[in-house]
Amino acid sequence: MNTLFSLSNLADQTVDFAKKYGIRFGEAVAILVLGWLLIKLVKRILKKAFEKTELDVSLEKFIISVVDICLKILLVICALSALGISTTGLVAAFSAAAVAVSLALKDSLGNLAGGILMLLTRPFKTGDYIEADGYSGTVLQIDMIHTTLRTPDNRQVVIPNGQLVNKTIVDYSKESTRRMDLQFGISYDNDPELAKKIILDCALAHEFTLTDPEPFVRVTEHADSAVIITMRVWVKSENFWALHFDLLEKVREEFDKNGISIPYNQLDVHVIKNG
Repeated sequence: MNTLFSLSNLADQTVDFAKKYGIRFGEAVAILVLGWLLIKLVKRILKKAFEKTELDVSLEKFIISVVDICLKILLVICALSALGISTTGLVAAFSAAAVAVSLALKDSLGNLAGGILMLLTRPFKTGDYIEADGYSGTVLQIDMIHTTLRTPDNRQVVIPNGQLVNKTIVDYSKESTRRMDLQFGISYDNDPELAKKIILDCALAHEFTLTDPEPFVRVTEHADSAVIITMRVWVKSENFWALHFDLLEKVREEFDKNGISIPYNQLDVHVIKNG
């Protein structure tokens, strides 16, 4: 009788256990399935929302990835709670792990934060020619950690975003036009008016020179060995260097034709003999 009673009691306990935890297991599975579908829906909504914005693609992917990870962690915690498992210790473990990882990856997280700031503020974009952190080049790629430049001599420079975001950045491609300043030195024996006319004619004759604003050519300095004439002309940004080199060559050629010399630095030494 005792054996039959024990078996009956064990069977009742097994049924009660199955009912209790079977329901919880079913709730946990339902939470996981519905939550997984909800996460997919949220990601789809975010992607469609980002299509209507001008955010960088790298930033869009990063935001979606962060949302995806956070929602999945929250989903697992909810499923464990439905099973009756205390999640207090799990949350504390996640927090401790997050602190440890953040301390170990301090520099990388700084670069990540810098990348997010740059992608949000957009001080420059891919294809721009910039000068930053002692380097100049065309921006090839902006990712979450680094920015890659290609220098004029075809080198690739990878700059950490955390370092780049705290530096002064000069974007030469931001504006459609730029002002070019060139200086020419002529001898004190030459006619400055003739030199000014030659410089102005060379500028106006070039197809890349913009006439609005008008070119500026004036004497700006009387130096030790030369009279300095400054020319300022406006040009489209993509034509800047072509016009720069063409004008240097053309002005020198016209100076030679008209007998205008570009003097070297000179030093007059006066010797006084006593007696």
